Amino acid sequence: MPEYALNLRDYWRILRKRKAVVLVTTLSLGFFSFVFANLKRPAPLYSATASVKYEKTYTLTGLYLETMTWSSGDIETQAAIIRSYPVMERAAKKLGYIDPNLTSEQIRSDERLMGIVLGLQGRISTKVEGYTNIIDITAMSYDPDQAQRLANAVAEAYKEYNSEEKNKRIIEARRFIEQQLAKKREELRKAEDAVRKFREEHKLISLDSRTKEVISELSRARSEYERLEGDIREISSMIDQLRRREPLSKEAMGLFSDRVSRVFRSLNDRLVSLRVQRATLLNVYTEKHPKVRQVDSEIENVSENMIAELEAQRRTLEERKELVARKLKRLEEEFKTLPQEAQTLDKLQHEVEVIKRVVELLESKYQEALIKESEKVEEVSIVRPALRPWRPINPPRTKAATVAGLVMGLVLGVVFAFIVESLDTSIGTIEDVEKYLGVPVLGIIPHMTTEEIKRTLLEEYIGKDDEEVLNMKARLISHFAPKSALAESFRALRTSVQFSGLEQGAKTIVITSSSRLEGKTTVAVNLAVVMAQAGSRVLLVEGDMRVPVISQIFGIERSPGLSEIILGSHRWEDVVRTVTDVMMGRIRAEDILAVPGMDNLHIITCGTLPPNPAELFNFRRTDEFISQVREKYDVVIFDSPPVLPVTDTVILGSKVDGVVLVYRVGRIGRGALRRAKVQLDGANAKVLGVVLNGLRPEVSPDFQGYKYPRYYGYGREEKVPWWRKLIRPIKFRPPIGKRIAMWLIAGLGLISLALGAGFLWQKGSFSVRKRKAAVSVKQEATRPSEVPKVGKRPYVVHLYSFKHPNLAERCVDLLRKEGYQAFLSPAQVQGKGVFYRVFIGSFRTEEEARKVAEHLKEVRRVKYAGVLELPYTISLGSFTSKQEADEEARNLRSSGLFTYTVSGRKGYRLLLGAFATEREAKLTAEDLARKGIRAQVVLR
Repeated sequence: MPEYALNLRDYWRILRKRKAVVLVTTLSLGFFSFVFANLKRPAPLYSATASVKYEKTYTLTGLYLETMTWSSGDIETQAAIIRSYPVMERAAKKLGYIDPNLTSEQIRSDERLMGIVLGLQGRISTKVEGYTNIIDITAMSYDPDQAQRLANAVAEAYKEYNSEEKNKRIIEARRFIEQQLAKKREELRKAEDAVRKFREEHKLISLDSRTKEVISELSRARSEYERLEGDIREISSMIDQLRRREPLSKEAMGLFSDRVSRVFRSLNDRLVSLRVQRATLLNVYTEKHPKVRQVDSEIENVSENMIAELEAQRRTLEERKELVARKLKRLEEEFKTLPQEAQTLDKLQHEVEVIKRVVELLESKYQEALIKESEKVEEVSIVRPALRPWRPINPPRTKAATVAGLVMGLVLGVVFAFIVESLDTSIGTIEDVEKYLGVPVLGIIPHMTTEEIKRTLLEEYIGKDDEEVLNMKARLISHFAPKSALAESFRALRTSVQFSGLEQGAKTIVITSSSRLEGKTTVAVNLAVVMAQAGSRVLLVEGDMRVPVISQIFGIERSPGLSEIILGSHRWEDVVRTVTDVMMGRIRAEDILAVPGMDNLHIITCGTLPPNPAELFNFRRTDEFISQVREKYDVVIFDSPPVLPVTDTVILGSKVDGVVLVYRVGRIGRGALRRAKVQLDGANAKVLGVVLNGLRPEVSPDFQGYKYPRYYGYGREEKVPWWRKLIRPIKFRPPIGKRIAMWLIAGLGLISLALGAGFLWQKGSFSVRKRKAAVSVKQEATRPSEVPKVGKRPYVVHLYSFKHPNLAERCVDLLRKEGYQAFLSPAQVQGKGVFYRVFIGSFRTEEEARKVAEHLKEVRRVKYAGVLELPYTISLGSFTSKQEADEEARNLRSSGLFTYTVSGRKGYRLLLGAFATEREAKLTAEDLARKGIRAQVVLR
């Protein structure tokens, strides 16, 4: 990292320079966070909630007591009861998890069934809604339907459980009364049968009135005395049960509930409720928990009140019993005076009366029990059943984890960027390069990716080239995009090299680098092109016999070349390639001729790859070759291998006038560049300077001024993208508004493309433009006898067709320099206008012309060379000398006529064009005659 004070701008530059580190770190952490979040994503858990309302019922007599003792803790108790074992057991039976016919004891003895019940208990939670009597029952499950069913099943089970607990005493009392009633009815039937049988045996029909009265009173007294004794025994039994903290007998409370006071019944109801509450709390807490102790205290208080009430009632009954006992004693003494048979019958009738009163009492109690059972107490109602949940309660946190990973990755990326920058040993500023190497910086080539170069070329050559040709043009950016930023940088390099060469007398220059992939070949090729465009005769020699690419860039044959020259198998003049050879390759001639100067560029490829390139440069013929081309050309540029991997460049550099080092900024350390410079100095090679290649504006603060906009080029009109024209009238606040506008325009473009693609495809708008073999209109040739003959050479080889005459004329000039008899002839193509055709030669036979065409295809790699029979031409006059003919041709050229000269036995004739039919030639001759030019149609 260069050593200089850092400010905020430098920090921003470092982040831009190391944006790859930041982006990779950010995206990596974001990606791994996303992956881990998905791997650890929990199974979707759903919850369904059913709401129940708990409304406690009150009795009129116990209203005051209930109001004084009931608190908000009751609703909390009910919330705990919902999660109790009895309710969960009922819910499991409702859901079908447990056989409904199994008893609670059977379920508790089975571990598997107990596990089902306890599992449901763990999936249920309750919550009281604020200060209301509404309890929310929430069930959780991995299945949304199961969660809904579980919540509703628990709510219904709790409602049934509460209803049964509140009405259990009534039901049990009714069942007890039914059993006792059946027994007493059977006893009554037997007693009545005994009375009837006794009367039949003793012939007793009835007793006298006094006897009946005594027996009746005695019977009533006995019945009352027995009832009082029974009541006292029951009350004493209940007192003993209360003192032992045992629950009261349900049979006693059901049968004798009308013989105790209403206050006692209310106290008993409260006691039962407290005992249920205590049992529920013990499912959750221990006996020493404050809530359990509070309930125990309330149970103690209620029990004492019930005992006091029962003792008061027992004293009253005992006093009543004493009175009935004295009356019974008096009646028994009087009864002893009655006859024996009457006493026996009286006993039997007394038994019937007693049993009958008991049956009547039981029947009355049974009807009351039926009425109470029909009026069940319902304290719980379902106010909101559970609905099916549609989203889980534990949604995956993939987005949050990914965002957190991206943020953390961004922070770490920034840290890593500064760490990488601090460990970077590359040279950061121009001053560092010049100070470290002791040589000047000759030029700066800005960074531009291959895709950016292709986009620049596509603006000039839309849809004309395939991918391979486009890649070739991208390497020759200074020729095919002469107004681009890269071309301007190569021209600046040309100026620096020319001035440096004048100072040091350098005509032969080696372009090299310290290591591979630094862009030395691209610099060498484009430097040669811009020098040729400036008018210098330039020879580009491919001295890299390790990885040769110049032949691929220009689309020419690699052999023969430099290796054949050094080995002596070919003369260098025979292997030099010119622009004509380039035109015969993959790149179209009109594209090559679009920019002047390419005819000044000559190329020598590497030739056959030798096994020992380094030793080859030590041959004497290498020095002879360099000496000869130095005299022949203004500048000779050698593309050589990198310095550090091989020794070829060190040997070659010692034989030439100067060496230019290409350094790709930020790719290699300063130590490698220094070693390359030391090796060249050790071989007495003159290092003219360094070219900084692939320069990015963020590499150094010195390079901020070298940031080229995409549409900028010196002398080139700035091209504004269509989307900018659309949004220009809209005033946005940068930079967010502009980005939004860009996204909007992009979206509209995609929609338009989607809607219009089918139409364009059906209409054939996407058609491939094919090059035609000939642009002339094919007509039937008729050869009239009256047309004069120039010679019997009607056949030509058709090479190119140009829309612009300047390109066609330049192509003809280049072909003539190569020794070909080339000329051009305009032709009118219907619907397309005038095309200028480039022809070679005048051949007597078609076979002779076809041989030349095949030679051009094989040797010169011409894509198209078609043989045509064009027997007619237009003669514009005969001349004795070639100078006169050329002078006349120049005069006619100023009038827009493209002529050519043919020598003969009688001198030189000036001809114009070549035509397939006499009519076509005569139309052209008549047009020339109207312009005052004497023209005659002749046979070629």
